[in-house]
Amino acid sequence: MNLVQDLGLLAPILVVTIAAAVVLLLTVAHGYGRPAPQTSGHMSFVALAALAVAGWLLWTAGPGSQQAFSGAIVVDGLGISFGLTAIVGAFLAVLLATSYLNEHELAHGEFIALVLLSTVGMLVLSMAGDLITLFIGIEVMSLAVYVLAGYRRSSRRSQEAALKYFVYGAFASAFVLFGVALVYGEVGRLLGKPGITMQVVAQAFSRDNLSSLGWIGVAMVLGGLGFKVAAVPFHMWAPDVYEGAPTPSTGFMAVGVKAAAFAGLLRFVAATLVHAPDGRETFVQIFELLAILTMVTGNLLAIRQSQLKRMLAYSSIAHAGYVFVGLAAFVAQPQGRAVEAIGYYLLGYTAMTLGAFGVILAFERRGDRRLDLPMERLSGTGHKYPALGLAMSLFMLSLAGIPPTAGFFGKLAIFAAAVEAGRVPVVVVAVLASVAGAFYYLRILVMMYMRATGSDETRIHSPWLAAGLWACAALTAVAGIIPESYLGFARRVLAGWLT
Repeated sequence: MNLVQDLGLLAPILVVTIAAAVVLLLTVAHGYGRPAPQTSGHMSFVALAALAVAGWLLWTAGPGSQQAFSGAIVVDGLGISFGLTAIVGAFLAVLLATSYLNEHELAHGEFIALVLLSTVGMLVLSMAGDLITLFIGIEVMSLAVYVLAGYRRSSRRSQEAALKYFVYGAFASAFVLFGVALVYGEVGRLLGKPGITMQVVAQAFSRDNLSSLGWIGVAMVLGGLGFKVAAVPFHMWAPDVYEGAPTPSTGFMAVGVKAAAFAGLLRFVAATLVHAPDGRETFVQIFELLAILTMVTGNLLAIRQSQLKRMLAYSSIAHAGYVFVGLAAFVAQPQGRAVEAIGYYLLGYTAMTLGAFGVILAFERRGDRRLDLPMERLSGTGHKYPALGLAMSLFMLSLAGIPPTAGFFGKLAIFAAAVEAGRVPVVVVAVLASVAGAFYYLRILVMMYMRATGSDETRIHSPWLAAGLWACAALTAVAGIIPESYLGFARRVLAGWLT
Protein backbone atom coordinates (compact mmCIF):
# COMPACT_ATOMS: atom_id res chain seq x y z
CA MET A 1 0.00 0.00 0.00
CA ASN A 2 2.90 2.33 0.75
CA LEU A 3 4.26 1.67 -2.73
CA VAL A 4 0.96 2.73 -4.29
CA GLN A 5 0.94 5.93 -2.22
CA ASP A 6 4.54 6.66 -3.12
CA LEU A 7 3.86 6.18 -6.82
CA GLY A 8 0.83 8.46 -6.49
CA LEU A 9 3.02 11.22 -5.11
CA LEU A 10 5.46 10.64 -7.97
CA ALA A 11 2.69 10.91 -10.58
CA PRO A 12 3.94 14.19 -12.15
CA ILE A 13 7.43 12.76 -12.57
CA LEU A 14 6.11 9.45 -13.89
CA VAL A 15 3.86 11.13 -16.45
CA VAL A 16 6.77 13.07 -17.94
CA THR A 17 9.02 9.99 -17.86
CA ILE A 18 6.44 7.84 -19.66
CA ALA A 19 5.94 10.58 -22.25
CA ALA A 20 9.70 10.62 -22.94
CA ALA A 21 9.62 6.85 -23.45
CA VAL A 22 6.59 7.11 -25.76
CA VAL A 23 8.30 9.78 -27.86
CA LEU A 24 11.40 7.61 -28.22
CA LEU A 25 9.28 4.59 -29.19
CA LEU A 26 7.46 6.67 -31.79
CA THR A 27 10.81 7.77 -33.17
CA VAL A 28 12.01 4.17 -33.47
CA ALA A 29 8.71 2.98 -34.93
CA HIS A 30 8.67 5.64 -37.64
CA GLY A 31 12.34 5.12 -38.37
CA TYR A 32 12.04 1.34 -38.86
CA GLY A 33 12.82 0.52 -42.49
CA ARG A 34 12.73 4.16 -43.62
CA PRO A 35 14.21 7.51 -42.59
CA ALA A 36 12.98 8.92 -39.31
CA PRO A 37 10.38 11.69 -39.76
CA GLN A 38 11.67 15.22 -39.57
CA THR A 39 8.37 17.05 -39.05
CA SER A 40 6.48 14.81 -36.64
CA GLY A 41 4.18 17.26 -34.88
CA HIS A 42 2.39 14.47 -33.06
CA MET A 43 5.49 13.93 -30.91
CA SER A 44 5.22 17.52 -29.78
CA PHE A 45 1.54 16.97 -28.95
CA VAL A 46 2.48 13.96 -26.79
CA ALA A 47 5.05 16.05 -24.90
CA LEU A 48 2.72 19.02 -24.46
CA ALA A 49 -0.13 16.82 -23.23
CA ALA A 50 2.13 15.07 -20.72
CA LEU A 51 3.53 18.36 -19.43
CA ALA A 52 0.01 19.78 -19.09
CA VAL A 53 -1.10 16.74 -17.08
CA ALA A 54 2.01 16.90 -14.87
CA GLY A 55 1.43 20.61 -14.28
CA TRP A 56 -2.20 19.99 -13.36
CA LEU A 57 -1.19 17.26 -10.90
CA LEU A 58 1.24 19.63 -9.20
CA TRP A 59 -1.25 22.51 -9.21
CA THR A 60 -3.87 20.38 -7.45
CA ALA A 61 -1.45 18.84 -4.95
CA GLY A 62 -2.40 21.41 -2.30
CA PRO A 63 -0.50 22.67 0.74
CA GLY A 64 1.36 20.51 3.21
CA SER A 65 4.29 18.15 2.90
CA GLN A 66 4.17 14.50 1.86
CA GLN A 67 7.09 12.11 1.58
CA ALA A 68 7.70 9.22 -0.78
CA PHE A 69 10.25 6.40 -0.67
CA SER A 70 11.38 7.00 2.90
CA GLY A 71 11.82 10.72 2.43
CA ALA A 72 13.85 10.58 -0.80
CA ILE A 73 11.13 12.62 -2.55
CA VAL A 74 9.21 15.40 -0.78
CA VAL A 75 6.09 16.88 -2.36
CA ASP A 76 5.79 20.23 -0.60
CA GLY A 77 5.31 23.89 -1.42
CA LEU A 78 8.86 24.35 -2.70
CA GLY A 79 8.64 21.34 -4.99
CA ILE A 80 5.22 22.37 -6.29
CA SER A 81 6.02 26.01 -7.05
CA PHE A 82 9.42 25.42 -8.62
CA GLY A 83 8.31 22.22 -10.33
CA LEU A 84 5.53 24.17 -12.03
CA THR A 85 8.09 26.69 -13.27
CA ALA A 86 10.20 23.88 -14.76
CA ILE A 87 7.13 22.40 -16.46
CA VAL A 88 6.09 25.78 -17.88
CA GLY A 89 9.61 26.25 -19.23
CA ALA A 90 9.59 22.82 -20.87
CA PHE A 91 6.11 23.42 -22.33
CA LEU A 92 7.14 26.72 -23.93
CA ALA A 93 10.46 25.27 -25.09
CA VAL A 94 8.70 22.42 -26.93
CA LEU A 95 6.39 24.89 -28.67
CA LEU A 96 9.31 27.03 -29.84
CA ALA A 97 11.60 24.12 -30.67
CA THR A 98 9.07 22.42 -32.96
CA SER A 99 9.21 25.26 -35.48
CA TYR A 100 13.02 25.30 -35.29
CA LEU A 101 13.26 21.54 -35.87
CA ASN A 102 10.87 21.76 -38.80
CA GLU A 103 12.75 24.65 -40.37
CA HIS A 104 16.18 23.07 -40.06
CA GLU A 105 15.02 19.50 -40.81
CA LEU A 106 16.26 18.08 -37.53
CA ALA A 107 14.72 14.99 -35.98
CA HIS A 108 12.02 15.75 -33.42
CA GLY A 109 12.00 12.61 -31.33
CA GLU A 110 15.42 12.79 -29.72
CA PHE A 111 15.18 16.51 -29.01
CA ILE A 112 11.75 16.35 -27.40
CA ALA A 113 12.66 13.25 -25.41
CA LEU A 114 15.78 14.98 -24.09
CA VAL A 115 13.71 18.00 -23.03
CA LEU A 116 11.31 15.71 -21.19
CA LEU A 117 14.08 13.72 -19.51
CA SER A 118 15.79 16.91 -18.42
CA THR A 119 12.45 18.07 -17.01
CA VAL A 120 12.28 14.83 -15.01
CA GLY A 121 15.64 15.73 -13.48
CA MET A 122 14.38 19.23 -12.70
CA LEU A 123 11.32 17.84 -10.92
CA VAL A 124 13.46 15.38 -8.95
CA LEU A 125 15.82 18.19 -7.97
CA SER A 126 12.93 20.43 -6.92
CA MET A 127 11.45 17.65 -4.75
CA ALA A 128 14.71 16.20 -3.42
CA GLY A 129 14.26 15.01 0.13
CA ASP A 130 17.82 13.80 0.68
CA LEU A 131 21.32 14.57 -0.55
CA ILE A 132 21.60 11.61 -2.92
CA THR A 133 18.30 12.46 -4.62
CA LEU A 134 19.55 16.03 -4.93
CA PHE A 135 22.63 14.80 -6.78
CA ILE A 136 20.63 12.40 -8.97
CA GLY A 137 18.30 15.21 -9.97
CA ILE A 138 21.26 17.41 -10.93
CA GLU A 139 22.79 14.67 -13.08
CA VAL A 140 19.58 13.61 -14.85
CA MET A 141 18.85 17.24 -15.64
CA SER A 142 22.39 18.05 -16.75
CA LEU A 143 23.18 15.01 -18.90
CA ALA A 144 20.19 15.66 -21.14
CA VAL A 145 21.06 19.36 -21.47
CA TYR A 146 24.65 18.50 -22.43
CA VAL A 147 23.31 16.59 -25.43
CA LEU A 148 20.83 19.35 -26.28
CA ALA A 149 23.70 21.85 -26.42
CA GLY A 150 25.36 19.78 -29.17
CA TYR A 151 22.17 18.78 -30.98
CA ARG A 152 23.25 20.36 -34.27
CA ARG A 153 25.91 17.75 -34.94
CA SER A 154 26.90 19.38 -38.24
CA SER A 155 27.91 22.57 -36.42
CA ARG A 156 31.37 22.70 -34.90
CA ARG A 157 30.31 25.56 -32.64
CA SER A 158 27.46 23.46 -31.29
CA GLN A 159 29.87 20.60 -30.64
CA GLU A 160 32.23 23.01 -28.90
CA ALA A 161 29.39 24.32 -26.72
CA ALA A 162 28.41 20.80 -25.70
CA LEU A 163 32.00 19.86 -24.85
CA LYS A 164 32.60 22.99 -22.79
CA TYR A 165 29.32 22.56 -20.94
CA PHE A 166 30.08 18.89 -20.25
CA VAL A 167 33.62 19.52 -18.96
CA TYR A 168 32.60 22.40 -16.69
CA GLY A 169 29.49 20.52 -15.60
CA ALA A 170 31.54 17.45 -14.68
CA PHE A 171 33.73 19.55 -12.40
CA ALA A 172 30.65 21.11 -10.81
CA SER A 173 29.07 17.69 -10.24
CA ALA A 174 32.28 16.45 -8.66
CA PHE A 175 32.24 19.40 -6.27
CA VAL A 176 28.63 18.66 -5.32
CA LEU A 177 29.32 14.98 -4.74
CA PHE A 178 32.44 15.63 -2.68
CA GLY A 179 30.54 18.22 -0.66
CA VAL A 180 27.69 15.76 -0.08
CA ALA A 181 30.21 13.22 1.21
CA LEU A 182 31.65 15.75 3.66
CA VAL A 183 28.19 16.78 4.86
CA TYR A 184 27.28 13.10 5.27
CA GLY A 185 30.36 12.56 7.43
CA GLU A 186 29.60 15.66 9.48
CA VAL A 187 26.06 14.42 10.15
CA GLY A 188 27.45 11.10 11.35
CA ARG A 189 29.91 12.83 13.65
CA LEU A 190 27.31 15.13 15.20
CA LEU A 191 24.47 12.64 15.63
CA GLY A 192 26.44 9.46 16.18
CA LYS A 193 24.80 7.83 13.14
CA PRO A 194 24.92 8.77 9.45
CA GLY A 195 21.97 10.17 7.55
CA ILE A 196 21.29 11.85 4.24
CA THR A 197 17.72 13.12 4.46
CA MET A 198 17.24 16.87 4.67
CA GLN A 199 15.48 16.49 8.02
CA VAL A 200 18.45 14.64 9.52
CA VAL A 201 20.89 17.16 8.03
CA ALA A 202 18.87 20.01 9.56
CA GLN A 203 18.89 18.25 12.92
CA ALA A 204 22.67 17.86 12.78
CA PHE A 205 23.39 21.41 11.65
CA SER A 206 21.30 22.83 14.47
CA ARG A 207 24.16 21.83 16.80
CA ASP A 208 26.74 24.42 17.78
CA ASN A 209 29.93 22.38 17.29
CA LEU A 210 30.16 22.12 13.51
CA SER A 211 33.63 21.29 12.20
CA SER A 212 35.56 22.95 9.41
CA LEU A 213 35.02 19.94 7.13
CA GLY A 214 31.28 20.35 7.51
CA TRP A 215 31.44 23.97 6.40
CA ILE A 216 33.76 23.05 3.53
CA GLY A 217 31.20 20.47 2.42
CA VAL A 218 28.45 23.08 2.47
CA ALA A 219 30.61 25.48 0.46
CA MET A 220 31.39 22.81 -2.16
CA VAL A 221 27.72 21.97 -2.68
CA LEU A 222 26.85 25.66 -2.94
CA GLY A 223 29.67 26.14 -5.46
CA GLY A 224 28.46 23.27 -7.63
CA LEU A 225 24.92 24.63 -7.66
CA GLY A 226 26.30 28.11 -8.26
CA PHE A 227 27.75 26.79 -11.52
CA LYS A 228 24.33 25.59 -12.63
CA VAL A 229 22.81 29.05 -12.16
CA ALA A 230 25.87 30.76 -13.77
CA ALA A 231 26.69 32.89 -10.74
CA VAL A 232 30.01 34.73 -10.58
CA PRO A 233 32.72 33.35 -10.36
CA PHE A 234 31.20 30.19 -11.92
CA HIS A 235 29.83 31.99 -14.98
CA MET A 236 32.62 31.63 -17.53
CA TRP A 237 30.91 28.83 -19.45
CA ALA A 238 27.62 30.60 -20.12
CA PRO A 239 28.39 33.00 -23.03
CA ASP A 240 30.15 30.40 -25.21
CA VAL A 241 27.61 27.67 -24.50
CA TYR A 242 24.62 29.95 -25.03
CA GLU A 243 26.01 31.20 -28.33
CA GLY A 244 27.05 27.82 -29.73
CA ALA A 245 24.05 25.72 -28.69
CA PRO A 246 20.92 25.59 -30.87
CA THR A 247 18.64 28.46 -29.88
CA PRO A 248 15.80 26.27 -28.47
CA SER A 249 18.36 24.41 -26.35
CA THR A 250 19.82 27.69 -25.15
CA GLY A 251 16.42 29.03 -24.13
CA PHE A 252 15.52 25.84 -22.29
CA MET A 253 18.78 25.63 -20.36
CA ALA A 254 18.62 29.34 -19.54
CA VAL A 255 15.30 28.99 -17.71
CA GLY A 256 14.69 25.40 -16.64
CA VAL A 257 18.15 24.64 -15.30
CA LYS A 258 18.22 27.93 -13.41
CA ALA A 259 14.81 27.39 -11.78
CA ALA A 260 15.58 23.82 -10.73
CA ALA A 261 19.06 24.68 -9.46
CA PHE A 262 17.68 27.49 -7.31
CA ALA A 263 15.10 25.07 -5.93
CA GLY A 264 17.95 22.74 -4.97
CA LEU A 265 19.86 25.66 -3.47
CA LEU A 266 16.89 26.70 -1.36
CA ARG A 267 16.28 23.16 -0.17
CA PHE A 268 19.94 22.62 0.74
CA VAL A 269 20.28 26.03 2.40
CA ALA A 270 17.10 25.40 4.39
CA ALA A 271 18.59 22.16 5.72
CA THR A 272 21.99 23.59 6.61
CA LEU A 273 22.50 27.34 6.94
CA VAL A 274 19.04 28.22 8.20
CA HIS A 275 19.39 25.85 11.15
CA ALA A 276 23.02 26.60 11.95
CA PRO A 277 23.35 28.65 15.17
CA ASP A 278 26.79 29.91 14.13
CA GLY A 279 27.95 31.23 10.80
CA ARG A 280 24.55 32.13 9.35
CA GLU A 281 25.28 35.85 9.21
CA THR A 282 28.58 35.10 7.51
CA PHE A 283 26.83 33.18 4.75
CA VAL A 284 24.25 35.95 4.37
CA GLN A 285 27.11 38.34 3.66
CA ILE A 286 28.68 35.81 1.27
CA PHE A 287 25.40 35.53 -0.65
CA GLU A 288 25.16 39.32 -0.78
CA LEU A 289 28.70 39.54 -2.12
CA LEU A 290 27.90 36.88 -4.75
CA ALA A 291 24.74 38.79 -5.66
CA ILE A 292 26.61 42.06 -6.12
CA LEU A 293 29.43 40.50 -8.15
CA THR A 294 26.97 38.57 -10.31
CA MET A 295 24.67 41.54 -10.97
CA VAL A 296 27.47 43.98 -11.72
CA THR A 297 29.53 41.57 -13.84
CA GLY A 298 26.55 40.35 -15.84
CA ASN A 299 25.19 43.80 -16.59
CA LEU A 300 28.51 45.45 -17.41
CA LEU A 301 29.61 42.68 -19.75
CA ALA A 302 26.18 42.53 -21.40
CA ILE A 303 26.51 46.20 -22.35
CA ARG A 304 29.61 45.37 -24.40
CA GLN A 305 27.99 42.62 -26.47
CA SER A 306 26.94 42.94 -30.10
CA GLN A 307 25.53 39.41 -30.47
CA LEU A 308 22.05 38.84 -29.11
CA LYS A 309 22.64 35.35 -27.70
CA ARG A 310 25.80 36.44 -25.88
CA MET A 311 23.97 39.48 -24.57
CA LEU A 312 21.19 37.26 -23.22
CA ALA A 313 23.82 34.98 -21.69
CA TYR A 314 25.26 37.82 -19.63
CA SER A 315 21.72 38.98 -18.92
CA SER A 316 21.04 35.53 -17.49
CA ILE A 317 24.07 35.93 -15.24
CA ALA A 318 22.79 39.27 -14.00
CA HIS A 319 19.34 37.84 -13.26
CA ALA A 320 20.95 35.08 -11.21
CA GLY A 321 22.40 37.89 -9.11
CA TYR A 322 18.95 39.33 -8.47
CA VAL A 323 17.76 35.92 -7.26
CA PHE A 324 20.78 35.72 -4.95
CA VAL A 325 19.48 38.87 -3.28
CA GLY A 326 16.35 36.88 -2.45
CA LEU A 327 18.46 33.93 -1.31
CA ALA A 328 20.38 36.17 1.09
CA ALA A 329 17.06 37.51 2.40
CA PHE A 330 15.84 33.94 2.92
CA VAL A 331 18.89 32.99 5.00
CA ALA A 332 18.62 36.21 7.00
CA GLN A 333 14.87 35.81 7.62
CA PRO A 334 13.66 32.27 6.81
CA GLN A 335 10.05 32.99 7.74
CA GLY A 336 9.81 35.99 5.42
CA ARG A 337 8.48 36.13 1.88
CA ALA A 338 11.74 35.54 0.03
CA VAL A 339 10.88 32.05 -1.27
CA GLU A 340 7.58 33.04 -2.85
CA ALA A 341 9.29 36.13 -4.33
CA ILE A 342 12.02 33.97 -5.87
CA GLY A 343 9.41 31.59 -7.28
CA TYR A 344 7.45 34.45 -8.85
CA TYR A 345 10.60 36.03 -10.26
CA LEU A 346 11.75 32.78 -11.88
CA LEU A 347 8.31 32.16 -13.40
CA GLY A 348 8.32 35.59 -15.05
CA TYR A 349 11.96 35.16 -16.06
CA THR A 350 11.07 31.85 -17.73
CA ALA A 351 8.41 33.42 -19.95
CA MET A 352 10.30 36.56 -20.97
CA THR A 353 13.64 34.84 -21.60
CA LEU A 354 12.16 32.00 -23.66
CA GLY A 355 10.17 34.60 -25.58
CA ALA A 356 13.34 36.56 -26.37
CA PHE A 357 15.07 33.41 -27.62
CA GLY A 358 11.92 32.63 -29.63
CA VAL A 359 12.26 35.93 -31.46
CA ILE A 360 15.91 35.10 -32.20
CA LEU A 361 15.08 31.71 -33.70
CA ALA A 362 12.36 33.35 -35.80
CA PHE A 363 15.19 34.81 -37.91
CA GLU A 364 17.25 31.60 -38.09
CA ARG A 365 16.14 30.30 -41.46
CA ARG A 366 17.23 27.10 -43.14
CA GLY A 367 20.45 27.51 -45.07
CA ASP A 368 21.57 30.49 -43.01
CA ARG A 369 25.05 29.53 -41.88
CA ARG A 370 25.19 32.38 -39.38
CA LEU A 371 24.61 30.83 -35.98
CA ASP A 372 24.52 34.16 -34.19
CA LEU A 373 22.28 37.17 -34.56
CA PRO A 374 24.09 40.54 -34.45
CA MET A 375 21.91 43.32 -33.17
CA GLU A 376 22.32 45.13 -36.49
CA ARG A 377 20.29 42.42 -38.20
CA LEU A 378 17.26 43.61 -36.22
CA SER A 379 17.40 47.10 -37.73
CA GLY A 380 13.90 48.12 -38.80
CA THR A 381 12.36 44.71 -38.14
CA GLY A 382 9.91 46.23 -35.67
CA HIS A 383 8.20 48.00 -38.59
CA LYS A 384 8.61 45.11 -41.00
CA TYR A 385 7.13 42.55 -38.57
CA PRO A 386 4.88 44.47 -36.14
CA ALA A 387 3.68 41.46 -34.13
CA LEU A 388 7.21 40.16 -33.68
CA GLY A 389 8.42 43.62 -32.74
CA LEU A 390 5.64 44.04 -30.20
CA ALA A 391 6.47 40.69 -28.58
CA MET A 392 10.19 41.49 -28.44
CA SER A 393 9.43 44.90 -26.94
CA LEU A 394 7.41 43.26 -24.17
CA PHE A 395 10.17 40.77 -23.40
CA MET A 396 12.91 43.42 -23.35
CA LEU A 397 10.88 45.77 -21.15
CA SER A 398 10.15 42.93 -18.75
CA LEU A 399 13.80 41.87 -18.59
CA ALA A 400 14.68 45.51 -17.89
CA GLY A 401 12.14 45.62 -15.05
CA ILE A 402 9.78 48.20 -16.54
CA PRO A 403 6.22 48.18 -15.09
CA PRO A 404 3.68 46.70 -15.43
CA THR A 405 5.52 43.56 -16.57
CA ALA A 406 6.40 40.40 -14.65
CA GLY A 407 10.05 41.49 -14.54
CA PHE A 408 9.21 44.64 -12.61
CA PHE A 409 7.02 42.95 -10.01
CA GLY A 410 9.48 40.07 -9.69
CA LYS A 411 12.28 42.45 -8.77
CA LEU A 412 9.94 44.40 -6.54
CA ALA A 413 8.96 41.24 -4.64
CA ILE A 414 12.59 40.17 -4.16
CA PHE A 415 13.75 43.65 -3.13
CA ALA A 416 10.83 43.99 -0.71
CA ALA A 417 11.72 40.64 0.89
CA ALA A 418 15.36 41.78 1.25
CA VAL A 419 14.34 45.11 2.80
CA GLU A 420 12.03 43.24 5.18
CA ALA A 421 15.01 41.12 6.20
CA GLY A 422 17.10 44.25 6.83
CA ARG A 423 19.42 43.86 3.84
CA VAL A 424 19.02 47.40 2.50
CA PRO A 425 22.57 48.02 1.10
CA VAL A 426 22.41 45.07 -1.31
CA VAL A 427 19.01 46.27 -2.51
CA VAL A 428 20.46 49.68 -3.32
CA VAL A 429 23.19 48.02 -5.40
CA ALA A 430 20.59 45.81 -7.11
CA VAL A 431 18.47 48.83 -8.08
CA LEU A 432 21.50 50.61 -9.53
CA ALA A 433 22.49 47.44 -11.42
CA SER A 434 18.95 47.21 -12.83
CA VAL A 435 19.18 50.79 -14.07
CA ALA A 436 22.48 50.02 -15.80
CA GLY A 437 21.03 46.84 -17.27
CA ALA A 438 18.12 48.68 -18.83
CA PHE A 439 20.56 50.21 -21.34
CA TYR A 440 21.24 47.07 -23.36
CA TYR A 441 17.61 45.94 -23.31
CA LEU A 442 16.36 49.29 -24.59
CA ARG A 443 19.11 49.25 -27.22
CA ILE A 444 17.30 46.35 -28.88
CA LEU A 445 14.15 48.46 -29.17
CA VAL A 446 16.19 51.29 -30.66
CA MET A 447 17.52 48.87 -33.29
CA MET A 448 14.07 47.54 -34.13
CA TYR A 449 12.17 50.82 -34.32
CA MET A 450 14.60 53.74 -34.67
CA ARG A 451 17.06 52.44 -37.24
CA ALA A 452 16.45 52.13 -40.95
CA THR A 453 16.10 48.61 -42.29
CA GLY A 454 19.64 47.61 -43.07
CA SER A 455 19.08 44.08 -44.30
CA ASP A 456 16.60 41.83 -46.03
CA GLU A 457 15.91 39.71 -42.97
CA THR A 458 13.02 37.29 -43.37
CA ARG A 459 11.39 35.44 -40.52
CA ILE A 460 10.11 31.91 -40.07
CA HIS A 461 6.35 31.60 -40.35
CA SER A 462 5.13 28.70 -38.25
CA PRO A 463 2.01 28.16 -36.14
CA TRP A 464 4.19 26.48 -33.51
CA LEU A 465 6.42 29.54 -33.27
CA ALA A 466 3.44 31.90 -33.15
CA ALA A 467 1.81 29.84 -30.40
CA GLY A 468 5.04 29.77 -28.38
CA LEU A 469 5.67 33.50 -28.69
CA TRP A 470 2.12 34.48 -27.82
CA ALA A 471 2.12 32.09 -24.87
CA CYS A 472 5.34 33.68 -23.58
CA ALA A 473 3.94 37.17 -24.15
CA ALA A 474 0.63 36.34 -22.45
CA LEU A 475 2.35 34.85 -19.40
CA THR A 476 4.73 37.83 -19.15
CA ALA A 477 1.86 40.31 -19.35
CA VAL A 478 -0.63 38.46 -17.14
CA ALA A 479 1.95 37.73 -14.44
CA GLY A 480 2.75 41.45 -14.41
CA ILE A 481 -0.84 42.68 -14.40
CA ILE A 482 -2.07 40.32 -11.67
CA PRO A 483 1.04 39.26 -9.72
CA GLU A 484 -0.97 38.45 -6.62
CA SER A 485 -2.56 35.49 -8.41
CA TYR A 486 0.74 33.59 -8.32
CA LEU A 487 2.02 35.07 -5.07
CA GLY A 488 -1.20 34.04 -3.32
CA PHE A 489 -0.88 30.51 -4.67
CA ALA A 490 2.79 30.29 -3.63
CA ARG A 491 1.99 31.68 -0.19
CA ARG A 492 -0.70 29.03 0.25
CA VAL A 493 1.42 26.02 -0.78
CA LEU A 494 4.50 27.28 1.08
CA ALA A 495 2.61 27.75 4.34
CA GLY A 496 4.45 25.87 7.06
CA TRP A 497 7.21 24.73 4.68
CA LEU A 498 10.03 25.18 7.23
CA THR A 499 8.09 24.12 10.31
